[in-house]
Amino acid sequence: MKAVLSAFRQFLKSVWGDFMLTACLVAPVLMGLVFKFRIPELETFLCGYFNKTAVLAPYYILLDLMLSLMTPLMLCFSGVMIMLEELDDGIAKYLQVSPLGKTGYLFSRIGFIAVLSTVYNVIIPVIFTLSGMEITDIALSAVLNALISVVIGMFVLSFAKNKVEGMALIKLSGFMIFGFIAAFFIKTPAGYLAGVLPSFWVGKLVTDDNYLYILPCLTVSFIWIVLLYKRFSARVLS
Repeated sequence: MKAVLSAFRQFLKSVWGDFMLTACLVAPVLMGLVFKFRIPELETFLCGYFNKTAVLAPYYILLDLMLSLMTPLMLCFSGVMIMLEELDDGIAKYLQVSPLGKTGYLFSRIGFIAVLSTVYNVIIPVIFTLSGMEITDIALSAVLNALISVVIGMFVLSFAKNKVEGMALIKLSGFMIFGFIAAFFIKTPAGYLAGVLPSFWVGKLVTDDNYLYILPCLTVSFIWIVLLYKRFSARVLS
């Protein structure tokens, strides 16, 4: 653990030395401000334009879930970019044979920041929630979405060869949001095909108010992480 903490401190120095990566810490706040103040204004306009009592309001909780995912994802993005740079420089191969090891290296760059992001990810939705989510749902979403952000980070690291490809894959990894959308809009059994995405189970947990969905979310997330870890180890660090 001492080696992991030491590596994490070095990682933080690298993050603070890069303005773009530091901006990842501010991005969730900016996104929350837009959601909190601009979305209700848009809702008022749309309700007046279409002469309806609600247009976007029924989907406020979906926006809250997206914000809950973006918070740890932006923080993990900083870890992914640092790792891709270290892979390019050959530092990663040195660290994997140090006492830190492969698992410790990954945890110091992605796992640690995902754990720390859960606190940040509770504060952000509490301040900027549109739907008035209960604190229990906010806390559970924070933990589960932090795990999903690790899946996305591992996905990028397993396939990207450099920072440019990494940034492109981060954008493509937005497919995880489709899990939320499927949980909200696909009410037929076919919707469970989206269950391969852990975000689907987070959406089901919130929409159905059923905490039993925590189990499949954890199961699917860990399957993704194990498979991607094997690919990462074989393709990048071997």
